[in-house]
Amino acid sequence: MGQAYRINRLHLITYKCRPKKVVNDARCRYLAKSQLVNCLAKNKEYHFVNFRGSHFKKVNFSSSVISGCDFWGASFNKCDFRNTRITDCVFMSCRFSDCKFDGAVIEYTTIVNTNLSGCHNIILGKNVEVLFQYPKWICTHELEDVLRRLKENPNIRKYKLLHLPGNKYNALNLYLLQKKFSLDELPKLLWKLSEKSNRNLTTYKKLELALKSEKKML
Repeated sequence: MGQAYRINRLHLITYKCRPKKVVNDARCRYLAKSQLVNCLAKNKEYHFVNFRGSHFKKVNFSSSVISGCDFWGASFNKCDFRNTRITDCVFMSCRFSDCKFDGAVIEYTTIVNTNLSGCHNIILGKNVEVLFQYPKWICTHELEDVLRRLKENPNIRKYKLLHLPGNKYNALNLYLLQKKFSLDELPKLLWKLSEKSNRNLTTYKKLELALKSEKKML
């Protein structure tokens, strides 16, 4: 079967002797496999943007806000993150090469299977979890039942928040969710979520916030 959904992606490349292209503010967007080369993203805001599999080269993110974004398998080459604020993000199997992080604030973020040696002057702030291998999660019968149902949800499937290709579960996101919700309440909250469109659940953090909202209504 072919892909049943459309993926929007950015393809911005600034060529020599041309004005640098600007990466505009973005919120709740799925921009998987985007390619940005020699672009300006300075003093911008990116909230709940999924940049899975994207490539960034010589992109200036200085003094920007990057919040609640997902970077799975993304690569960063000679990018500028000086004085950037990065919060509530997930970096999974990312590659950094010769990137500047002077003055950057990085908090409440999860970094998995990612070598940070190419991040110059990076300082990890409070509640940053660095994992060197894919984490394990607990699969109860109740959770497995609701995960089967959510597999049919087009947006959950598209954004790969709970399921990965090859009939695999997203172990990282499930691990993070089980840190926030008990084994008993997580399946119940996901059942509530299955009844909605979930169009704006583009990243892990957005999913977590939606579940917290459902918990308040229980």
